[in-house]
Amino acid sequence: MISALALLTSITFIAPNNAFAQQGSLNSSSSGIANLQPNINAESIFDTKTMTLGNNIQNLVILIPNEGHHGEGEENEARFLDQHFVPENAAVNVGTTVLWFNGDVGHERTIDVKGSDGNSVFNTGAITDSQPSGSFTFSNPGAFNYEAEGDPGVTMTGSIRVGNIQSPVTPSSSSTNSNSTNIDTVGVLMVPTQDIDIYIQQITDSGITVDNTYDFKDLRGGQKGTGDMQTLIVWTTANGKDLNKTLSALSEISVDLPYS
Repeated sequence: MISALALLTSITFIAPNNAFAQQGSLNSSSSGIANLQPNINAESIFDTKTMTLGNNIQNLVILIPNEGHHGEGEENEARFLDQHFVPENAAVNVGTTVLWFNGDVGHERTIDVKGSDGNSVFNTGAITDSQPSGSFTFSNPGAFNYEAEGDPGVTMTGSIRVGNIQSPVTPSSSSTNSNSTNIDTVGVLMVPTQDIDIYIQQITDSGITVDNTYDFKDLRGGQKGTGDMQTLIVWTTANGKDLNKTLSALSEISVDLPYS
């Protein structure tokens, strides 16, 4: 177990943003992004593996889910859901900062982001479980793929399209935080459904809004401590809430989740 002091010490800063300059205009693989409608609905993210942000979102925190490093078709299914990252695909505006939160218990992950030419534009370095990566700002439009090595023979993959989405993200009707109309940060967390009320209370006590949730039966069929139902939580913060404090709170919650 990581001590609270060690945890807070280890993530009291975010690595400086690394902006890149991509030559050329928005290519065909990211065209039409301006007409996309923002969607941060957890059920939709589960079904389509995709999240679309709006022009009010400054930060996206992508979840590396527990056991996402396993491959499909294993004799004993270890995955909770069929996504290497949640969301596995994202559409964001130019200027959005992205980072990855490692919920894969007991494993470090290193993510490499590549531009349309296949060259690396950002590498996170090793991300310890229950902690965030450094941040990366997408300063120009384009289509980007990223990957991390999972189990032998398994490459975890995701994508980000960057363009000019014209509409804002609006809070879910289930959101009760009065500040949620000024959403600027969005992320995802996975928790066991059996104790969902406890986790939601912990999140909201940290000044983070639970925008919406989706319960699903996990692929592995349950295990001691977690049951066979998991919940995706789409969380948000608003009004420029300090991202470091948000990530610190999420780390404290994540490190005590009963995943193994």
